[in-house]
Amino acid sequence: MISKIKRFFEENLQLSDHKPEENEKQIELACIALLIELAKVDQSIDESELRIIRELANKQFEIDNGKIDEIIALAREESEQSTSLYQFTDLVNTNYSDEMKYQLILSMWKVAFADGELDKYEEHLIRKISDLIYVPHVKFMEAKFDAQKENSVR
Repeated sequence: MISKIKRFFEENLQLSDHKPEENEKQIELACIALLIELAKVDQSIDESELRIIRELANKQFEIDNGKIDEIIALAREESEQSTSLYQFTDLVNTNYSDEMKYQLILSMWKVAFADGELDKYEEHLIRKISDLIYVPHVKFMEAKFDAQKENSVR
């Protein structure tokens, strides 16, 4: 199963030297993969988390539903073996501005709050990714507060 996921990301996340618009889509796919990793970190992917991921993918990244569903299906197939976040966070680090990184962390918090329960593993993963993409702690907390406030309005 892991080999299917690796093959998918090798085919879809290799940056091209030719077309900037293709690179942008590949980076967006990396962000969606991080959101999927977050959704499954508590051992269950809730339908409300999937709904938020689809909304974010459509609104922020304009990724078509077929690609999102393919990524979700592959993530669900993955066994308990851990995967490296480096291939995703490296793309974000080298291509995203500080504001875009903040938006990614905000999106992660929205997914974490989607099911009404903040799991300690979700918070840990968001903190880890935040550190890996060099988001200052104050921005990490600001994103958490903003997502929590938005979630309570729903």
